[in-house]
Amino acid sequence: MRELDTIEIGIVDIAQRAGVNHAMIRYFFGSKEGLLLALLDRDVYRRIRQLDRLFALNVTPTERMRVHLRGILDTYYQIPYLNRLIQVMVREADPQRVQHIADELLIPIAAAQARIIAEGIAAGEFRDVDPKLFYFNTIGSADGLYSNRFTLSAVFGGLPSADQALHERYREHTVETLMRGLLL
Repeated sequence: MRELDTIEIGIVDIAQRAGVNHAMIRYFFGSKEGLLLALLDRDVYRRIRQLDRLFALNVTPTERMRVHLRGILDTYYQIPYLNRLIQVMVREADPQRVQHIADELLIPIAAAQARIIAEGIAAGEFRDVDPKLFYFNTIGSADGLYSNRFTLSAVFGGLPSADQALHERYREHTVETLMRGLLL
C-alpha cells in the first residue's frame, strides 16, 4: 500500500508479495477485511500503548502536547495510507469491527488529546479550544503531506514521497502551527 500509494490492493497481490498462497491469508484472517483490520491493529495499537508512557512523563502540558503531536506525525510518515485505510474500514467493515476501530484505535487518541488540552487549560498554558476540532486539525495536518504524493511530486518539484529531511521539517512546522492555536 505504501509503495503503490493506494489501499486498493487485492488479496492475491498481498499473498504474492508475502510469498504465501492467498488461501492461507483467507484461512488466517477470514477475508481481506480481516487482514486490513489486523494491519490497523498492528500499526496503530502499538502506538496507542505508548500513551501511558506519554502521561507518565514529568513535563508540562505544553511539552506533552508537543511530544504527542510529533508522535502522530511520525506515525503518518511511517504509515502514509493510515487515514485512508481507517476511512475505508469504517465505511465498509461490519458494525462490530467498526466499533472495535473506534473503541480501540481512535477514541484513545482523541481522549488523550482532550486530556492534554484540559490539563493545559487548567495550568493556564492553553486557550479553551474544542478538543474535537483540534483532533481533526491534527489528523488532517498529519495526513496531508504523506497521503498526497502526487501533489508533492507534480506541484513541488519531483519528490516521489516525503523523505526523512522533509518529514522532519514538516513535523516541526506542523507542531508549531498547531501549538500556536493552543498556547495563550
